[in-house]
Amino acid sequence: MGRTGRDAARRRRGTRARRGARAGGVAGRLLVGTAVGLVALSAPATEIAAQVSASWAPFRNAGTADGPEPAPVVGSPEVWTGVPDPVVDTPVLAVPAPRRLQVELPTPLVPRGEPLETTPPPAVCGGYGNPRQIPPGVAPGAGSATVSWQADGHEEVQGYRVTAVSQQLVAGEQSPPPQATAAQRADCGEVRLTLAGLTSGAPYVFWLEELVLDAATGVAGYVQVGWSSPVVIG
Repeated sequence: MGRTGRDAARRRRGTRARRGARAGGVAGRLLVGTAVGLVALSAPATEIAAQVSASWAPFRNAGTADGPEPAPVVGSPEVWTGVPDPVVDTPVLAVPAPRRLQVELPTPLVPRGEPLETTPPPAVCGGYGNPRQIPPGVAPGAGSATVSWQADGHEEVQGYRVTAVSQQLVAGEQSPPPQATAAQRADCGEVRLTLAGLTSGAPYVFWLEELVLDAATGVAGYVQVGWSSPVVIG
């Protein structure tokens, strides 16, 4: 091949190279623009894909042999170990259980096993209590009445007095009621006295009084100890 042929071949290769460069430049510019458009258009899609991937993260390994991913371990607070209080040994006092007392009291002034023989004091006539009440019995008569009762054996009793109190009201000043006295007996016999000057057909209540000696002052006075039911004089 001559020089002319080599020049012609070199010119053809240069032409093809320039055409290829121009075509490559155009294609490269087209590829760059396409890539930029795709990047601009794919921005929202990328965010959506990231959200979907994040929402499916807990279920990524569900149903697999590995199982779900373990939850993050939160550090537990530090456990404070305090010093325990000292144990004080307190003595326990045993409370005795209550039990029934059994006390045997021997009879006073008597050898053991021998009963005490005593003499009871003599009973007071009539067994009247304190304050004493002695209801008298009344036997009405013609303008009179006989009153009787059992004697009182107390030492301070010196005598008795009976008063007939009329139950009829009269106008003006009341006349003094009839009275009679009797001495104390030495035994527990019956004491009896009769009151005269009573109004026939009139009801009377008979008061019984005792003449009692006061040991502290030495003065005797009458103390009412009983009364009867209303009795109509015959």
